[in-house]
Amino acid sequence: MGVTRWLWVRHGPTDPGGLVVGRTDIPVLPPDPARLAGPAALLREAEVVFCSPLSRCRVTLDLLRDHCPSLPAASLHDDLMEQHFGAWEGLSHAAVDAWNGLDLSAMADLRPPEGESFRDVVARIGALVTRLGEAHRDQTIAVVAHEGVIRAATALALDLPLHRWLSIAINPLSVTALSDHGDGGWGVDYVNRV
Repeated sequence: MGVTRWLWVRHGPTDPGGLVVGRTDIPVLPPDPARLAGPAALLREAEVVFCSPLSRCRVTLDLLRDHCPSLPAASLHDDLMEQHFGAWEGLSHAAVDAWNGLDLSAMADLRPPEGESFRDVVARIGALVTRLGEAHRDQTIAVVAHEGVIRAATALALDLPLHRWLSIAINPLSVTALSDHGDGGWGVDYVNRV
């Protein structure tokens, strides 16, 4: 059995203005063109591409494609959207009292009203990775998505307690490479490469 390689790219930088944004569709800031060359080079081997439908991911993919025109056309996938913060979307971080005093373990299970917890995101991404991984076995899959989504995929690959991944930053325009060996074993090739 071969290896299915996943190249997870976080969208370019944004300015949420101190507000809670997950599914809120805020624009990507124009990145320095030099910052696109590294991630684009890492995507050259991609055989299939998936992307969150939120504009910050779609625009990032278009910018990367300018540096790597051989990238296959992307399929947009709703399951790749960022964590849904429900009723907290658009509020300032300070206005969300539910976060006050929680440790990271409790944060992983905190579900906003009408939203989802990080544990929910991990379950959503786990199901998606299983489906897409089976459909594209032994290929290199590029995904342009969000910090929470990439944290979830990496948490699954390492089989670590979820709360540990809440303290890991996934930088804008970075690539995280994960390898599915098909026998239940995963490898983390790198995280946050630019």
